[in-house]
Amino acid sequence: MRTQSSFEFPVSLIKHYLYCPRIPYFVLVLGFKERTTELMINGREKHSKVLKKMKSNGWNVNAFLKSEKYNIYGYVDAFRKEENGYAVMELKDTNYKKRILKIHLYQAAAYGLLVEENFGRVYKLIVKYNDKEICKPFTRGIKNYVVSIINKIHRIHEIGLVSIKIDKSKCYNCGFRNRCKEI
Repeated sequence: MRTQSSFEFPVSLIKHYLYCPRIPYFVLVLGFKERTTELMINGREKHSKVLKKMKSNGWNVNAFLKSEKYNIYGYVDAFRKEENGYAVMELKDTNYKKRILKIHLYQAAAYGLLVEENFGRVYKLIVKYNDKEICKPFTRGIKNYVVSIINKIHRIHEIGLVSIKIDKSKCYNCGFRNRCKEI
């Protein structure tokens, strides 16, 4: 079941929600912005170079898409039509670690929803790391899970409640950690 809200949010909040459910609250309810780091700037430059190469290999790259069904939007790194449907790729400027795959896979799945609504059936999700490429089928289970996350984020915006559930091991690398201590 999807939220009937007219409020839209960027797909990147799904990644943030899975990292820590408090981040969408800080962004949507309190209006905080994530700080831009040197790593983020360098990652964008590298990202741009990889996308240029992918475009020359037949991928649609950096496409801005919106979903009226789920009220989400974002720039899909890369997608292309293949024999079985569309493949959607999310690029990450980091090495593969099993513990972060879930976050990136469901971000890719949300982009899969955008591609599916705008172009047609998505059958494969790809998360490409510096050292490894992970391919997963775009299953009903993955779709249902990412839709449940979308609905939770809409609910955070509508109700304005902050999650009390946090994983303190993630706080050190969080751009919102100083604000979080205030709650």
